[in-house]
Amino acid sequence: MDDLLAEFIAETREMLEASSGEIVAWEADPADRARLDTIFRFVHTVKGNCGFFDFPRLAALSHAAEDALADCRAGRRDPDSAMVSAVLAIIDRIAQMVDAIEAGEELPEDGDDALIAAVNDPRETSANRGQDGVKEGSEPPLHAPASILLERAEDSAAPARRNEIAAAQRTIRLPVELLDRVMSGVSDMVLARNDLAHRLRQAGNQPTIDGPFERLTAILSDVRDAITRMRMQRIETLLNALPRLVRDLSADLGKLVMVDCDGGDVELDREMIETIRDPLTHLIRNAIDHGIEVPSARLASGKREIGLLAIAARQSGNTIAIMISDDGRGLDEKKIAAKAVATGLVSPAERSAMSRDKLLNLIFEPGFSTADSVSNVSGRGVGLDVVRQNLERVGGSIKVSSQPGQGTVFTMQIPLTLSIIAGLTVEVGAQRFAIPQGYVEEIVQASADALDFTRMGEAALVTFRGNRIACLMLADVLGLQGTKTAAGELTLVLLRLASGDLFALAVDRIDSNGDLVVKPLAPAVMKSGLYAGSTLLDDGQPVLLLDVTNIAAQHDLVSDGRARVLQPAEDEAAAPGAAMLRAMLFTDFAGRRCAVRLELVQRIETTPLSAINRSAARPRVVIDGMILPLIGLPEGPLTGDKLRLLRLSDGDCELLHAVREVEDAIVLYAPLIPVPEDPLVEAMTLIDGQPVALIDAHEVFARHGEPPEAAPGARPRCTLPESDWARTILAPLVTSAGYTIVPQNSGDPDVVAIMFDEVFEAAETLGRVPAGPVIRLRDHPAAPAGSATIYRYDRAALLGALAAARRAAIAGASRR
Repeated sequence: MDDLLAEFIAETREMLEASSGEIVAWEADPADRARLDTIFRFVHTVKGNCGFFDFPRLAALSHAAEDALADCRAGRRDPDSAMVSAVLAIIDRIAQMVDAIEAGEELPEDGDDALIAAVNDPRETSANRGQDGVKEGSEPPLHAPASILLERAEDSAAPARRNEIAAAQRTIRLPVELLDRVMSGVSDMVLARNDLAHRLRQAGNQPTIDGPFERLTAILSDVRDAITRMRMQRIETLLNALPRLVRDLSADLGKLVMVDCDGGDVELDREMIETIRDPLTHLIRNAIDHGIEVPSARLASGKREIGLLAIAARQSGNTIAIMISDDGRGLDEKKIAAKAVATGLVSPAERSAMSRDKLLNLIFEPGFSTADSVSNVSGRGVGLDVVRQNLERVGGSIKVSSQPGQGTVFTMQIPLTLSIIAGLTVEVGAQRFAIPQGYVEEIVQASADALDFTRMGEAALVTFRGNRIACLMLADVLGLQGTKTAAGELTLVLLRLASGDLFALAVDRIDSNGDLVVKPLAPAVMKSGLYAGSTLLDDGQPVLLLDVTNIAAQHDLVSDGRARVLQPAEDEAAAPGAAMLRAMLFTDFAGRRCAVRLELVQRIETTPLSAINRSAARPRVVIDGMILPLIGLPEGPLTGDKLRLLRLSDGDCELLHAVREVEDAIVLYAPLIPVPEDPLVEAMTLIDGQPVALIDAHEVFARHGEPPEAAPGARPRCTLPESDWARTILAPLVTSAGYTIVPQNSGDPDVVAIMFDEVFEAAETLGRVPAGPVIRLRDHPAAPAGSATIYRYDRAALLGALAAARRAAIAGASRR
């Protein structure tokens, strides 16, 4: 295809798209002569171009439309719905032919004569469908003029009320690939500028160079901004096609709908415009089909016959908000709730605890539809969930609000551009990665006092401000080897997804933040689901941009529909009496479903059976080098190689509860029924219609709780006499009392010394008495009068003295 023909195709398409929107607007206000003149010029130009390239069929069609419009301009013909429909049909046929020309295919078969006859015959009418509900005695066409639609005929001819036609702009058509190349080149120039600035700083002050360099920097910044704007398009290119969509769909459904578009001057990245085209179209179709009533129903409810559909775009910072509102019947809360309960999406108890906003958001769940029948427009339950998924994929979101009988408003929030974003650069090991800053909720050091960083089996959890959040180690996610940063030295980046889910990403450190120019990656790299693109930092080093949404999805951190719609809102949680009871649901070895309050669960452990000791009256298990009590074991022998345990803590004591299966962390909505006959059960409740026993933590810890053994470095220390008896007989007793045995002559006042009485007297004579507490032993059972010694085989007295010394050491430490 030569360049001249390609130019013809592109220009014709632009004029046809512009004509469709202008024609629908002119139909609503036939007195707008300026708009009619613009439409006529568009069609006339298309006709001339078709004649120049020797496309007689296209020229004949455009000539027929031009004649009809010329008659309207001259006053020989009144525009009506039939004529507008015929002109639009001709525009559609020309568009089909242009597509065929571009593809090198044969033009569509005959049918041009019928279109030309329809546009030339003023008595030709469209199908009478859709007239049900129009008041008797009124004869407006399906799409009435603006004097009827707006009920202000007296103002319809006022020039001040007419929409001004934008002045033609000087434009040039460029391939998008060329813009991308220029954008990439400018980004490389910026990086080269940064490298030069670094070298100049190293070289010291050079006035002859610094001035020109500053001018270069300013010019380069202006060029970069200009190139960035070249990628942006006015959103009116998307809005211009909507009046035609509304007109055709409302005619098919027998409704009268007027569309009002606002904010066409808002600019958006060209890629983002294509991304939101389908979601916007679907929301408009839903509004007309489900929201706006037929004229008879609107009149019966005291409304005007004509429904209003408003689309408005607004820019706020780095985001664009697009609102689609209608003045229809609104969302039926009772119908949505009944459908949700019938399909098992929520239970009746959960339904009663849900707010109206949470209930309305059920319409975004897969397969959810309240339509009574399936039509060509809707009713299959496919659409709104895809709308949300498409928006979340680019970091956007959608929410809905509705008032019964007044209408519904859908609000889409989308980032301004996919190509230039604010980003956070993080380090893991020796590598750097970028995170879109729009996801970042907060950055916290793992060593912060307000944060509790723990591991639950193979996963990690962060307790921050009372909330337990899943945590991913970025090094593990990316499969990086050789990272040895201690857990307490990590930096946690809290990320909030568009769905509202919050999780933490653990990195070694934060490197920098700033605007990032995102470039696409090879398809093979994108298939990993870990990366959304690449970018160059100011020092010229390339880094990969993490795909936060996909990473969360791969690790099951994106809540499903049930969890999302049941997630309590912050204001609900803050309301008096509205606190939610969170619990860990599990199945014990008796097959009973149980739950324990989530705040008691420190982590989920998996231990080998060899770590369990059942020889004593109370079973115990070795975990992290500590011997802790174990409950919940079955009566018979254990099978398998490993056992799942819930590690519970009341703040002082710890114990482990053996479980057959850990199910999930849940919220208890149903009432709690006390069970006085079972002291280990606080209450019974229902989850998914099944009974669940809530463990009584107070009774469990009262019966089985034991403080964990302290680590060797934190235990009290003690020295022993130098003898075989002390090493073989005394040392085990002292160790069992919780002491660590250390060599003599440490000189530490916190160390307890055990000495035979004669050795103590000799040390006292020489002035070498130990600095800390001393326990004096004697060899004979009978104590001399006034002696402060303990018989070396008096076990109770020895343990009592060791306990007293330990309490004294703790009291002294607290005073210090």
